Order: sequence, then structure tokens, then C-alpha cells
Amino acid sequence: MWIVTISPIPNPQSLTPQIYGILNYMKKLLLLIAYLLAAGTAQAQFVADDPELDFSQKSLPPYSIRKININDDFTTFDFTDLKGKRWTNRGELTRPIIILTGKWALRHDIKKWAHHLAYKYTNFCDVIWAFNPDGTSFANHRQKFEDAMKNFGIAIPVVNDEHAIIGRSLKIEYDIPTIIGITRRNTLGFVYESPLNKVAVDKVESLLFTRLFR
Repeated sequence: MWIVTISPIPNPQSLTPQIYGILNYMKKLLLLIAYLLAAGTAQAQFVADDPELDFSQKSLPPYSIRKININDDFTTFDFTDLKGKRWTNRGELTRPIIILTGKWALRHDIKKWAHHLAYKYTNFCDVIWAFNPDGTSFANHRQKFEDAMKNFGIAIPVVNDEHAIIGRSLKIEYDIPTIIGITRRNTLGFVYESPLNKVAVDKVESLLFTRLFR
């Protein structure tokens, strides 16, 4: 909270017109500065107290992303993969889409899921990896990101989710391999988090056929 105290201008009769004018101008300037500081502090307090925004939402565009629940329309995204193909949900999708995501340390788990899903389900849907490079050595370095992904090698298209659109829409922490199903109607069909194992494979297959391919 800013408190500004401005003393009254001395008796004008004791000052020359020039000095009185200068003091009067300075008083108005100080009042203006105090007003601007107060307005800025109030705005900052409003943003900090907004329960709908978390830290990542304040620092990344778009600034506000609501939590998506099952059967909700999914947040609009518009990605381009490493081969230049565009992936977007603007309008109705031509096919359902499975999005994998997870931090770089989980890339080998993601790769297992990618090979499994691409092998079994590409006749029914598209499968991509939406990777958020935040916290990696190639964050904010597109060429390093592309080189790292090409060297890693994976069976599905990879897109750079540099603004964490997917993670912020689902409020996930990227610390578990995550499989996300989006229907042709652009609604969230399911979210499932697990390394690849027999139980997880069976669960994902059930989710696909009951919520995505129906």
C-alpha cells in the first residue's frame, strides 16, 4: 500500500511567480505518480488473487485456460509437427486423436506407448506426442528441440507444445506418461496416466472403444 503525503505549498505571497509555478507543477506531478502506483498495485493484487489462474497461466499465452473435464470441448490448439504437418482442432476433427505427453525423462516410456498405439490403432485414429520442452536444455531453442526429437526417433508425429496448452487444460504435472483421447467432435474422451504395462494396455483399449471409437 502506497501512502504519499504532500505538504502544502508555502504562502504564495512569499514566493516569486516562477518558483510558485514550479512548486505547483511538482505537486501535480507527485499526485499523478501516486495515482499510477496505486493503480498498478491494485491490478497486480487482482491477478495474484485470481483463483482461476496459476503461475504457469500467468506466464504463458493464452493467459487463462480452464480445466477440461470429460465430454467438455477441448481447448483449441494449433501445432505443427517436425515434418511440417499441421495438427489443429479448429472445427470438427476428421478422426479421433490420441495425444501422448510427459516430461523428457519419460521419453522412453512415451516411446513404448507410441509404438504400441501407432501399431494397433492408426486405422482408427491419429496419434501424436505433444511435448512441452519447459525445463529441458532445449527450452526456447526450436532447432535444439527438433534435433533432439529427430535423434531420439519415435513412431508418431511430435509437436512442440511450448505454451503447455495440453498440460494446462488437464492440470497435469507431466511426471507420468499420459494418454489423452479426443473425439471427432473435439470433446475430451478420456485421460489415463501410467507407464506401459499389461493392465494399462487393457485399460486404454477399453477406453478407446467405449469413449473414442463409438
